[in-house]
Amino acid sequence: MIKTLILYESRYGSTWEAANIISLILGPSRRYPLSQFGEGCRDFDFIVIGSPIYNGKVHPKLQTFLDNEREWLDEKNIALFCTCLNGSEGLRVLREVEDNLGGKVLELGVLGGRLEMDRLNDRDYQALKEYISREGLPSQGMDLFNSREVVDLALRLTDIRDGLLDELPVVELKKEVEDFLKQHNTCTLATSSQDSVRATPMEYDYDQGHLYILSEGGMKFAHLLSNSNVSVAVYEDYTDMDNLVGMQITGDAIIVEDPVEYQQVMDMKGLSMDYIRTLPFDLKLIRVDLEKVEFLNSQFEKKGYSERQVLKF
Repeated sequence: MIKTLILYESRYGSTWEAANIISLILGPSRRYPLSQFGEGCRDFDFIVIGSPIYNGKVHPKLQTFLDNEREWLDEKNIALFCTCLNGSEGLRVLREVEDNLGGKVLELGVLGGRLEMDRLNDRDYQALKEYISREGLPSQGMDLFNSREVVDLALRLTDIRDGLLDELPVVELKKEVEDFLKQHNTCTLATSSQDSVRATPMEYDYDQGHLYILSEGGMKFAHLLSNSNVSVAVYEDYTDMDNLVGMQITGDAIIVEDPVEYQQVMDMKGLSMDYIRTLPFDLKLIRVDLEKVEFLNSQFEKKGYSERQVLKF
């Protein structure tokens, strides 16, 4: 498992809020203000560092941290983000920090910040007046913070983190995934549409990158008719933290209308069309085309790989 550490410094709350959102999405992770950095923070694989930008500079505590911890950071995979009122300036400052770091800086994230004039201390207020005058900005409060931008950054960081996994060879991973799916037959199918979501326990069959699910109908179809994106979970019962086995599947769901495909799936399931015609309802067939499988299996770690593996179909 890639262990992620989110370090930040915040003056008036925006960077703290961004760090909190990123931590939620990147979990499992730990989030600390720089003032709490200690020896217990050193055993992490992916380091995300955030700071506000004031008067063209990162927070002084961050600069001190970068100076003092250069040797440790040189060995780490790093992502940097900032909150600021001027995106181009924020990017320039992050690039300067990147140039001074010897580690692998894998992402630079520039986020909008907030300016609340009545919360500024005297020093920041005077510096801000000079900055506003220099940049030609209005002398008033501003709110450029956008939680959706923070979520998008966190999702990019998730993809970067997954790229750091000690990966099983693709052929071996695909076999592990397919064997697990064939050994099970029950899943949770999650569908959504607008403000409605639904999770339904379903029986399935797996064949060549597809899950086939039979259903007599229901609310999930109201979702599928407008949004074919689905998530599927297949898992073992929990026993302890050393024996975690389960997968999350991202896929595209199709209501099968083709009679030839329908017949082929019924044959695969050992169901005759004569029997199906005797049922007092129409039996619908959903095909989920697998796009990505996130497979958590504690046994992978015993083979020298990350316990969490990602397979894209």
